[in-house]
Amino acid sequence: MLREAASSSFQALARLIAEFKPYKGRVLAVLLLGIVISAIQPASVKVSQQVIDSLQKGSHPFLFRWIAALLIPLFILNGLAKYLHNTLRRSTTENVILRLRSALFGKYLTLPVSALDAKRSGELLSNIQNDLFQISTGVDTLTSLLKEPFTFLGLIAVAFYFDWQLALCTLVAAPIIIQLFSRTGWAVKRYSKRNLEEFASLLSMTQEIVSGSRIVKVFGLETVLSKKFNDLNQHYLKTKLKSIRVEEIPTPLVELIGAALMVGVISYGGYRISQGWLTAGELVAFVITVGLCQMPIKELNNAWLKLKAAEAAAERVYQILDTPIPTRWRHGMCRVDGFNQSIRFENVGLAYGDKRALKGIHFEVKRGECVAFVGESGSGKSSIVNLLPRLFDVSEGRIVLDGTDIRDIFLDDLRRLISFVTQDTFLFNDTIFENIRYGNSMADRKQVEHAARLAHCTDFIGRQPYGFETVIGDRGVCLSGGERQRLAIARAILKASPILVLDEATSNLDSQSEELVQGALETLMVDKTTFLVAHRFTTVKRASRIYVVDGGSIVEDGSHEELVRNQGLYKDLFQRQIHIIS
Repeated sequence: MLREAASSSFQALARLIAEFKPYKGRVLAVLLLGIVISAIQPASVKVSQQVIDSLQKGSHPFLFRWIAALLIPLFILNGLAKYLHNTLRRSTTENVILRLRSALFGKYLTLPVSALDAKRSGELLSNIQNDLFQISTGVDTLTSLLKEPFTFLGLIAVAFYFDWQLALCTLVAAPIIIQLFSRTGWAVKRYSKRNLEEFASLLSMTQEIVSGSRIVKVFGLETVLSKKFNDLNQHYLKTKLKSIRVEEIPTPLVELIGAALMVGVISYGGYRISQGWLTAGELVAFVITVGLCQMPIKELNNAWLKLKAAEAAAERVYQILDTPIPTRWRHGMCRVDGFNQSIRFENVGLAYGDKRALKGIHFEVKRGECVAFVGESGSGKSSIVNLLPRLFDVSEGRIVLDGTDIRDIFLDDLRRLISFVTQDTFLFNDTIFENIRYGNSMADRKQVEHAARLAHCTDFIGRQPYGFETVIGDRGVCLSGGERQRLAIARAILKASPILVLDEATSNLDSQSEELVQGALETLMVDKTTFLVAHRFTTVKRASRIYVVDGGSIVEDGSHEELVRNQGLYKDLFQRQIHIIS
């Protein structure tokens, strides 16, 4: 199990590194600039040693000034190299994150609905937000892992140049520091993974509360949800604090080890000066070198910890990106540009995990027909029509369009043939004009306005402050339920597809709005093959054939008159509604 975890970690890191392949030139430039920066520190230490020794020996002032003047161009070169190094490094990292963000968003768009439904929306948001931030922070330190070893080795080389025996003594601490880094790195990764999962829970709950704010307030759930959120928040904080404590352990320990080494260096160095084996300038330079060695060690530790946190985030991101999409999901074998004959359901079954939603669904709809589906709530009516645009794929049987299994048709071609208006109307945080034009991105203003008129939207659009250019907020929150539904119908009208699916399309309309829209729908349904799901029998009676669904199966079918005469479930539902209305 540990071997599998290590393998997964290595794969995630290897894939992160591979993301930099398109930027090989930039990465090489960053590496070379890092080597320049790494070389400057040891060089400046050597110059400092020469200055101290020159002062001690009473060398000519001109020689002293010349040596001291060398430090100025070194510092200028160091500053310029650091600026270019950091700018190139950060811009390259941002380009990598942009590619990952686009890949994640593209994956969300192409994943089947069933795969998206299996995850919390907050978790998907956390992947594209928090996880990518962790990766950005981690991959940004990759260059430190490349640069700082050169800095450390350069400083160690200078230390050996001054006194190899003294330098050798300081290296006894290396195994201790390496072991410390290794243990804290794996611990940080473990806690980071938990932190990301718990943050996703917080984000998911926050989104639910914001989306369902009306329900929260109406049912007085503020106290209950506040306690639940605070419990999650406290749990997240507890894990985060564990991670922080682990992250902060190495810094004081490295400084303590460094201080102990410094005491030993000064004591032993003083002895070597008294024996004439070392000059004062060399000892000072050696002490400075050992002190400077702590900086790359700290940077390496910081980079290592951030990289381990990035690995944890990368594993979560690549898990999404690696989610398999069925071969037939987007790329069918057949191209279609129209619908001419019929749609046939052949012994179709559907299961959501272990739950069986549909079984043995068998019927045929000719082009231009209008069929309706009625039944109790949860009977499977919406599941049947959701199979048409392949929001879900059948678990058994098949759906055939003009003789071709719809799974063999290019998904874009199939969905181009279908206009869909559902009970759960979704509108984007955009203008009214653009929300209608999502039905046909090539439509001009005249076509959009015509669709709005057919759906009887012009009255409420005219009351908006900016007319068609009014932004309607998230999910169309600035509009009433009936207004949102009419916009969705206008969008379907603009799409002008030969197959029309109306899933409780008028359920959110008052009687006056329903009457207005019903006329537009009847116009829209002319020469369309319509699948109608409705609970109002005034709408259902217009269908040429009605299918009664119960427990995921079709139990009756026929015209309204035939079904009423059959004395079955349809008549019970019909009489129940008449009784409620009366």
